[in-house]
Amino acid sequence: MTKKIIIPYFPVGLKLFSPVLFFAGLYVLAIGHPLWGVVLILLTAIILTTRYVTAIDLEKKVYDDYLSMLGIPFSKETKKFNALDRIVITKANFAQHVQSRIQSHDMNWSDYTATLVFDDGGTLDLVTRNDKKELLLGVKDFAGFLKVGVEDHSTSHHYWVDFSQVTKD
Repeated sequence: MTKKIIIPYFPVGLKLFSPVLFFAGLYVLAIGHPLWGVVLILLTAIILTTRYVTAIDLEKKVYDDYLSMLGIPFSKETKKFNALDRIVITKANFAQHVQSRIQSHDMNWSDYTATLVFDDGGTLDLVTRNDKKELLLGVKDFAGFLKVGVEDHSTSHHYWVDFSQVTKD
């Protein structure tokens, strides 16, 4: 039994813009510049097919973590594990000071990461989201597949997540 988490590499805005690149590539091909046309069409294919992939095989007790581009895995990391312990949710806070000639302001944001803990301390980051509820909904099926609990460390009071309370609303 294998389960995969597949996360797009490029942002949604760029994916929505990619058909423009595709048709621009077709136009450039039609007017007699085949090299640039092929480059634009290939760029479109790369934007639409590049993903982060994490695949966990419970029968072989191994996981693969890699970047997939055009269906070809790159930077593939394969590791074995003996036992899965739990999934831990953590929170990271970020701040950035942005200054321009007209004004300056601070940007503050947080993100939440679900990390699989295995073999007494080994870790694998599964998914990161800016919205905690969205992260929990994404981890819910994966926790059921792996048969592990989810522990929330994003607050000062750690607790086990009750997925009967997590709904899409």
